[in-house]
Amino acid sequence: MTHVDALTSWLKSYHPEEQFDAAGHLVPELQALLPDHDHLMAANPITNGGLSPQPLKLPDFKKYALDNSKPGRLTKQDMIVWSDYLRDLIKLNPTNFRVFGPDETMSNRLYGLFEETARQWLEPIDEHTDEKLATSGRIIDSQLSEHQSEGFLEGYTLTGRHGLFTSYEAFLRVVDSMLTQYFKWVREASEQPWRRHYPSLNVVATSTSFQQDHNGYTHQDPGILTHLAEKKPEFIREYLPADANSLLALSPKLFSSSETVNLLVTSKQPRPQFYSIEEAQRLADAGMGRIDWASTDDDGAPEVVIAAAGTEPNMESLAAIDLLRVTFPNMRIRFINVIDLLKLRRPEQDPRGLTDAAFDDLFTVDKPVIFAFHGYEGLIRDMWFGRHNQNLRIHGYREDGDITTPFDMRVLNELDRYHLAKDVIEAVGGYGDEGKAFIDRMDATLKYHNDYIRREGDDIPEVREWQWTPVK
Repeated sequence: MTHVDALTSWLKSYHPEEQFDAAGHLVPELQALLPDHDHLMAANPITNGGLSPQPLKLPDFKKYALDNSKPGRLTKQDMIVWSDYLRDLIKLNPTNFRVFGPDETMSNRLYGLFEETARQWLEPIDEHTDEKLATSGRIIDSQLSEHQSEGFLEGYTLTGRHGLFTSYEAFLRVVDSMLTQYFKWVREASEQPWRRHYPSLNVVATSTSFQQDHNGYTHQDPGILTHLAEKKPEFIREYLPADANSLLALSPKLFSSSETVNLLVTSKQPRPQFYSIEEAQRLADAGMGRIDWASTDDDGAPEVVIAAAGTEPNMESLAAIDLLRVTFPNMRIRFINVIDLLKLRRPEQDPRGLTDAAFDDLFTVDKPVIFAFHGYEGLIRDMWFGRHNQNLRIHGYREDGDITTPFDMRVLNELDRYHLAKDVIEAVGGYGDEGKAFIDRMDATLKYHNDYIRREGDDIPEVREWQWTPVK
């Protein structure tokens, strides 16, 4: 209070009696200086969902489906297949859909896009510039900057338009704070009834940790899954399609949603394709499900549940089941593919989470669960907390990586078929000498793998040539 006189004197120096009338309103000449309602910063319709926001016209994703009637026999690259869908999405929406990325659209195998559009470029284009440039392109990826690309997508989305940001998985950590701030913005804006809903922010992680065998440890970090999962569940989605058909089946969820940050973790490398488009659609709709053709429990009581979330976890889990069925043909195995990761949470944590009854129906209340996961194991452990079945063993990214062979990346983190199969036998127990002999055989195979890759510089034929054997 010793300063109150000075404060009063300072405020009176603005001569408020000349600027406000007796009722406290601004005098007309000053009121006229203010922008009208639509030009107020917080109410400008351009940044409040756009002047005329339009939903996307979506292609029929089934039109691009692969024939996986024989699971695991067809090898394709998921992002190449998806790029044809995205090409036609641009064709149907030539003015309100763009793809952003830090100069990696081609590296991430989105080849089909360039059949319909080119990179946006505002400088002169001549014979010395890249052939894939245009003044009206729908791709913006000419700067090696995750910050610019993600920021471009944010601005584009906040004006009511739709887009996609693709990045190497490890380098999404460069912009994870930007994704956090966007989430906080959308959360706060959603509480204001006069705010429009914004299209979802679609973020694609490819060139993932288990594909970075050539770039090595520096390019390996799936932690964006954990980072986003810590945010308010109403605004976050995390999808891990196991193959191209699963990726296609998720597309309507990505491009018709609003008010969420959608994280999609997918593969760009040649991979076996497993799921029919009908099965992929069921998985996308339910979030996860028992895979009939890979399970040997006859939809009854299993001895063990093997679950997978992610491309390589799915493939290695199926290969482990293949190994187990040869030696233990009567073992009752249930295989579950998880595609909508955050549905594993309890409804108390996430309104979309599985009820205890639905969770128990899938994962049982006491049988061992071997969970193969694309990210850090703590995320699964956190989501599993409080469920009835705590008989859980997780195989995820364990912060072990190198410049090595593709399969060895999985071996280093014990996400490979041999470690998974060993863990099943150890978890189930009761197989005596036969079980011990099987574990010894898996250990011998792992040593053979270790010696072979150092001698030949390539993965063992048993891995390179593996195909799923149908259950008889």
